Amino acid sequence: MEKKQENDDYSFMQEQIKKRPINKKRLVKRAFTTGALAIMFGTIASLVFFLLEPVLTKLVSPKEEKQTISLPDVTLPEEVNEVLPEDMIQDQQELDEKDKPADPGIPIMSSIQKTDLEIEDYQKLHGKLSELAEETKEGMVTVTGSSSDVDWFSNVYEKKSSVSGIMVADNGTDLFIVTNYSYLSTATEIEVMFSNGGVYNAKEVAHDKATNIMILSVPVGAAPHNEDGEIPYVTLGNSNVGSHLGDIVLAIGDPMGYSDSVGYGVITSIGSAINTTDHNYKLITTDIYGSKNAEGYLINTKGQVIGIINQKYNNIDLSNQISAIGISELKRLIEDLSNEVERTTLGITMVEITPQAVENGIPEGAFVRKVELDSPAMEVGIAAGDIIVALDGSKMGSAAEVEESLRKYKPEDEVPITLLRSSGEEYKEINVKVTLGLRTE
Repeated sequence: MEKKQENDDYSFMQEQIKKRPINKKRLVKRAFTTGALAIMFGTIASLVFFLLEPVLTKLVSPKEEKQTISLPDVTLPEEVNEVLPEDMIQDQQELDEKDKPADPGIPIMSSIQKTDLEIEDYQKLHGKLSELAEETKEGMVTVTGSSSDVDWFSNVYEKKSSVSGIMVADNGTDLFIVTNYSYLSTATEIEVMFSNGGVYNAKEVAHDKATNIMILSVPVGAAPHNEDGEIPYVTLGNSNVGSHLGDIVLAIGDPMGYSDSVGYGVITSIGSAINTTDHNYKLITTDIYGSKNAEGYLINTKGQVIGIINQKYNNIDLSNQISAIGISELKRLIEDLSNEVERTTLGITMVEITPQAVENGIPEGAFVRKVELDSPAMEVGIAAGDIIVALDGSKMGSAAEVEESLRKYKPEDEVPITLLRSSGEEYKEINVKVTLGLRTE
């Protein structure tokens, strides 16, 4: 009985406390309000950061002003010194000395030193060439392009291609590298490895399909330095002056079809022309036997690049001989690509008119060999066989002059052109106004 009474006294402790019912509408309303406020504050914060970030970045780390890339022309000393009139007057005593008969007691052959060359001397010569190649490689890089591909079974795999490149200049913030376009045309990621082993991501600046040149850039701070504390840029030489038939040259990069290979030989021709749309280049051929897919650079015995290897324009019967496009004609192209200049196009292939043709009555100027479809030239009626003799009022005596003059204009500029068109035994003058287009490849 007492026990029952005790249970009744504490029965209030056995009551169950019910949970407060959830107001779903209020909960949804609060969640919606919280989300809206989060979006609003996030948008405001992003807008403020977007507006203030350039100012803050400039205050914390002032951005260096980019400089325009300009590749200097290599000048060589005069090979034949000019003889002045006063130098032609010799002292009479000198003339008298020369007129004296030679001393019969001194055999002529005894005054000539005879040098016997040994195999070791030949090896020393090649050793010097190897040293030159190694010195040039300090300014070279290995470029690796990565891309994704799919096999026959729909399996995705990574594809990599490696080629050589050369460091040519910087604009204060970016370091520019000249390399091969075709090997990297499909790459989605590009890495550059310097001679000191450093690896950095690179971005494409521009490319030119006709010459197979691509320009890459990396931060200038990524570049290695030589013992003098300077970036070991590769010197771009002169392929028009100082380069002759029979000169010793080296092919470096991938001339044999695999990386870090080298070849030695001589120049076999230097006068062949490569005629492409709006631009002409010179082809340098050598007797170096390499790969049909060779790429790299041709350097002279001074360690200067005189050509960029390109096997596309080889004759069929010389497909394995190393050939290169002359660097003198490529310098302006490399400058324009590095500076991201909008290049113009007229849409014609020009060839030079030879002196012999001029003697036979052909007018001086730029001979139009081909007109591209839907080009600015075709739109105004320029046709194959025409001769460009003036551009914007200035006389044009060659295709090279026309090409150089067109570099001064921008896309959409209107340029007056004077043509001569053959009409029987006479040439008819035609004046047109061409609106230049934008060259994209």
